Amino acid sequence: MKRTRFFERCSHSYQYLTQMCARITEEYPDITFSVVQCDPNFQSPMQIISLVKDISDFYNENWLGNADYIHIPDARKVLDNYLKYPIIMAYKTNADGEIEILGISTLKYYQNTDTCINPYYPIPNARFFEVTGILTKQNSEEKNIGKKIYEIIIEALEKYQSIMPDFDVIFVADCRNYMSINGARGGAHYIRNLGKNAYAKIIGFYTVRENGTLVEAPTFIAKFSFDDYYSGSKIEFAYEDTDDLFESMLEKIRCNLDKFHINEAIYNNDETSEVAFYKLDDDSINLDDITILPNGTEKGNDRIPWPVTRKRLKVGANNV
Repeated sequence: MKRTRFFERCSHSYQYLTQMCARITEEYPDITFSVVQCDPNFQSPMQIISLVKDISDFYNENWLGNADYIHIPDARKVLDNYLKYPIIMAYKTNADGEIEILGISTLKYYQNTDTCINPYYPIPNARFFEVTGILTKQNSEEKNIGKKIYEIIIEALEKYQSIMPDFDVIFVADCRNYMSINGARGGAHYIRNLGKNAYAKIIGFYTVRENGTLVEAPTFIAKFSFDDYYSGSKIEFAYEDTDDLFESMLEKIRCNLDKFHINEAIYNNDETSEVAFYKLDDDSINLDDITILPNGTEKGNDRIPWPVTRKRLKVGANNV
């Protein structure tokens, strides 16, 4: 990709995201927040190749979850995301010039049509940004990195929606992932502190099955709104570490959301999985008003990362 195309992206479609990254970077003396496609440190082809590998390694080293249903993108998937969607990254540069990734997220855009529909949000003709997959470095001394990435994304999308209102801003989170939900809440609070309205309401959830068996925890779907702030119903989701963990989580969610009228599932397939999307008739559940008590179920497992032996990217270096 030529440098001119990078600068075209920076000055047009990625403008708000880069503005928000610059604002948040000012809060930290030694951390950079950037849209990697627009970052001057990652412009040469060799730098991009090395960065893609480093991002893939970062997911591998820091991701926890069900080992039988791994969402870790390999280098090819990271490159595909790099070419299609803005990637927001927080990083430090050490004394040797090597970068240390602290947090990362890919902001994806979808448009449902009659022939192509996203199974996780199968609303007919919907155009939407999906906010998900914000990953931060485990046991890092730097705090609130994930929250700051949420702030960048949510403020940028609020600006986009003010001039292009015909798209949704969707947030998805594993039902026990209180840290991600807290980050989304924190991002919305940040926008409200700027004198604007922002909040997210749970509008449904989805499940993923293979051969009839749940292969991941049920996932909440929330929709961000940027109008009058709404205080919703207070709900507590408390889980127990049972032999059939995912099914017990689903039962708890159904019990808690039954009064909001859970619609019949909309079924679609995603590769080898069957995805069931359940929409709520009553979407008055503000993320601010829910409590998640994972009770140890959020710890993931003892997945062993792939072996990583390569050198890390050095800022300004052209070698891989």
